[in-house]
Amino acid sequence: MPRVRRHLIACEVFRDEFEAVSPPGLARTYLPQGLHRTPGKMPAAIQGALNGVGPEVETVLLGYGLCSNGVVGVAARSARLVLPRIHDCIALLLGSRDRYEAEVAACPGTYYITPGWACYGTTSLSCYKNEYLPKYGEETARYIAGELLKNYSRVALIAHGGGDMEAARAHAAEMAEVFGLAYAEIPGSLDYVRRLVQGPWDGQDFVVVEPGSAISPTPFLTLHTIALP
Repeated sequence: MPRVRRHLIACEVFRDEFEAVSPPGLARTYLPQGLHRTPGKMPAAIQGALNGVGPEVETVLLGYGLCSNGVVGVAARSARLVLPRIHDCIALLLGSRDRYEAEVAACPGTYYITPGWACYGTTSLSCYKNEYLPKYGEETARYIAGELLKNYSRVALIAHGGGDMEAARAHAAEMAEVFGLAYAEIPGSLDYVRRLVQGPWDGQDFVVVEPGSAISPTPFLTLHTIALP
């Protein structure tokens, strides 16, 4: 059997972005966004997906950043791993680490929304409506949501042209209104996502891990760390 060059394993919230830039022949596996809420479970889930990749695959592309060490320890037996050299996956959606750092510096208390989060994932709004309200009632649900969002001042929709932007816009605007936050739309880009799929994978923007080696936090330690809310 001829070797297949690449297989993508990514978070479900990136489905629209990767579908927009991936060639038809690229094998793709999407994992639930909920893993971000429990980073301790993320390595095992990603490792399980990696273990299901056949020996014909030469390169596995990971649609994850360091994600609170959620990828540390993950290894592929016979394929090299390539992942973006970022702490937070928002940088992928904005197009670069520089754009991300500039946005965080300009408005650190920003809650970012994309079509993927609105359609496939969980947000503070969806948790409030689908979890807190039914379980605790209005007063307690608002208190919980308020505590979780107390360091945020705005909701920003990343407009990169992919996915259902109207649904995402409605979700983001409703979230801002419900929780009394400012609303903004900021330009995004699919360039970083496209480069992850297509290469080249230079040392500045990507981490390349050879077959049999585990992902280490070391390549990410030299990145500028930004305190998030």
